[in-house]
Amino acid sequence: MFRFFRTLRQRLLTENRVSRYLLYAVGEIMLVVVGILIALQIDTWNEESKVEKSIASHLAILKQNLLEDQAQLRELQQNMAANRRYADSALLQMRTQIPMDKALKKYLVILLLEYEFRPNRNAFETITQSNEIPFLAEDMQTAVLNYYALIERTNEREHISNTQIQSKYEPYINVHYPETFQRDNPWEFIQKEYRNDPRPVRSIAPEKYLADGTLETLLVARYYQTTQLERFYGELLGASGVILGLIEQSSDPQEL
Repeated sequence: MFRFFRTLRQRLLTENRVSRYLLYAVGEIMLVVVGILIALQIDTWNEESKVEKSIASHLAILKQNLLEDQAQLRELQQNMAANRRYADSALLQMRTQIPMDKALKKYLVILLLEYEFRPNRNAFETITQSNEIPFLAEDMQTAVLNYYALIERTNEREHISNTQIQSKYEPYINVHYPETFQRDNPWEFIQKEYRNDPRPVRSIAPEKYLADGTLETLLVARYYQTTQLERFYGELLGASGVILGLIEQSSDPQEL
């Protein structure tokens, strides 16, 4: 092919056909340009194909990550719903709106527990590091970014809640209500720990509990924080469900 073009070019120059030579030269340049463009297009198609396959693989992993997240979120949401009820019952008893009951010790102790959502970020970090976010469809981009932004806000709320427990609620219960840590506490963990304790059981004194304004403010704080976390976990379940729905709906990597 190239030998043919060289021979033709030399013949045109020898015959002094300048106009035809110029026309030939332009044609040759155009042919080279077209060849380059075709090669670039092929390279582009190959790169796009690689990106599409990579995204499809990473979204499959993201799906698994989100299913793991959802299992954790459901448990956290259930725990927060229970803690909200415990805090509410403890407050109602303090306000004499319902009678004091034997489960009060359980309520006060369980509200000491700290919680933290620990999502599996493997797929998201890989997609981010591979700079594949811009290649996702707009609705998928929005859903993924919103979900992980909501995780950050949830973790901030968890930090606030856990800090309140560590710095205020737990120290107060430990000092002023040590009788909650006895074998008559209905919570299974405490019962197991104190099942062989021979010391006599002491009840929470009603006159002390009903008049404890400091504990009331702490219980209000626990009620508020558990309510907020229950809401955050619910929103995360919804946001992760949106992403899972988009993954399921689209089977074409280009659309993702």
